Formats: sequence, C-alpha cells, structure tokens
Amino acid sequence: MVAKRSLGDIVFDTVNIVFLTLLVVATLYPCLYVLLASLSEPAEVARAQGLLFIPKKLQLGSYALAFDNPNIISGYINTIVYVGLGTALNLLMTLMGAYGLSRKYLYGRNLFMFVIVFTMFFSGGLIPMYLTYKSLGFYDNMAAMIVPYAINAFYLIILRTFFQTIPDSLEESAKIDGANDFTILFRIMVPLALPAMAVVTLYYAVDNWNTYLRGVIFFAGP
Repeated sequence: MVAKRSLGDIVFDTVNIVFLTLLVVATLYPCLYVLLASLSEPAEVARAQGLLFIPKKLQLGSYALAFDNPNIISGYINTIVYVGLGTALNLLMTLMGAYGLSRKYLYGRNLFMFVIVFTMFFSGGLIPMYLTYKSLGFYDNMAAMIVPYAINAFYLIILRTFFQTIPDSLEESAKIDGANDFTILFRIMVPLALPAMAVVTLYYAVDNWNTYLRGVIFFAGP
C-alpha cells in the first residue's frame, strides 16, 4: 500500500530538487566554461560577456600549443608515477606500522606511539629537514617525492585504531593454525580493514596528487 503524500512532503521534495539542481549547475558550470574557453579563440573569449554555452570560433590551437611543451607530458607522467608508487608505498608502510602498533604484546608500543604523535605537533623545521634529507641522498631524484613521506602519523593512527577493534581471538586462532604475522596481516586483517584502507588510500592519493612543496624543496632548478 502506497501512503498518500501530504502537501508538505511534496513542497519539501520540490524545494530539495530545485536546490540540489542549482547546486550541481553552479558546481559544474565553471568546469564547462573552462572547457568551452579552451576550444574558443582567445580574443573571442576576451570579448564575450556573460555566460558561455558554446565555443566562440572553435579551434584546437590551445591544446596543440600546450602539448608542444614537453613539460606538460613529463609533468603528467611524473604525477601519475608519484601518485601510483607513492600511494602504494604509503599504504604498505602504514598497514604494517599500524598493525604492529595495534598489538598489545609489542614491547614499548606506547613509547613508539608517543614519538609518532609528537611529530604531529612539533617539527624540526624546514631547513633541518632539507639538510637531513639531502645528506641521505634524497635530493634531485624521484625518491625525494616518495620515501621521506612514506607514513603519515594521522593516517597510521586511523588504521591502528581500526585494527584494535578487531577481536584478538581471530589472531589467536590463526596462530594456532600456524599462521605468521604477515599471513595474519594480509589474509585476515586487511580484508576486514578494507573500509578504513579505502579512506586512507584516498587521503594519501589526494596528498600525493596535490603536493607541490616537496618538488620545490628537493629538486634543483633548471
């Protein structure tokens, strides 16, 4: 049986639909404008007033000019490499660190967590960080963009907290069956932690995609 909708329900749904539609249009139109402007003659775009719904004198010269610049292609390739390799390393290191620190039998885990949390609030500063990383060989190479930032303390805490909610009985049962720590982590803990891993992976990917300061610091100028 379908319940009869009241006038208030209809008005509420209508207002919601109109509001969300306007929100979507306001969000997507700037992207559409940039796309249409890139397909138009620059002079025509400069003379145009108001909204843009179709290209002004369609042309592809802007794209040809952009891709003639070798830095565009190399920049996108580097970004994809940094995001792919960086996020994979981030996730692997964070998984292993979070799992180890979530185990109650790990000796000194509270001290380790204190040191990790301490780094979230206090830093040695940009110059000491630069000198340290340069002395380790992380300068003017791709490793500088990935290795020094392999683990984010906040994301490690998120995964550690999630691992602590998994019953210890699962680990104990696996050890009775002869499983080692790596088997327990990748065969039991990881499948159970997929929701938390998805969030952390997204955070790491966005961080790696948006990073700019690392390149400015660790790469020599032209």
